[in-house]
Amino acid sequence: MLRILTLAAALFGLFFAAPASADIDGLLASDTAPVGVVFEVVEGDESALSWVLPRIERYSKRLRDRFPDVKIAVVTHGSEQFGLTQNFSGPKAQKISRKALQMSSTGTELHVCGGHAAMRDVPASAFPAHINVADSGPEQVRALRAEGYALVQIRK
Repeated sequence: MLRILTLAAALFGLFFAAPASADIDGLLASDTAPVGVVFEVVEGDESALSWVLPRIERYSKRLRDRFPDVKIAVVTHGSEQFGLTQNFSGPKAQKISRKALQMSSTGTELHVCGGHAAMRDVPASAFPAHINVADSGPEQVRALRAEGYALVQIRK
């Protein structure tokens, strides 16, 4: 019985361990570059971008090393998007703000969901100018996919 539980736990861990990494490896193994890669983020923690953005930055570096002209976009449409507001004051606020600005300045498009923001009475003006407030996060992902972007979902 212990063997079965150990095996089940190991398989559970493999199933939920960094599927985004496997997606990136698959893209890197391809002979042709995708038009772009859209990283979709939906987390329930306003501070989640403190670990999400550095992970996306590492993935983006690997992708750009292999395919220099690949476009990179991040669409965040869970509670984590509010970590990008100008008045966010969580313990990791500065880290998130600096990383988002750095990524944006190197060509990564950052999008948040305007619909979700409106539901929480957060105006588009609460986000810095380098953040695109899309009407809908899911619709922004669909639009990028329609342009040929590959989807990579980031999950904890």
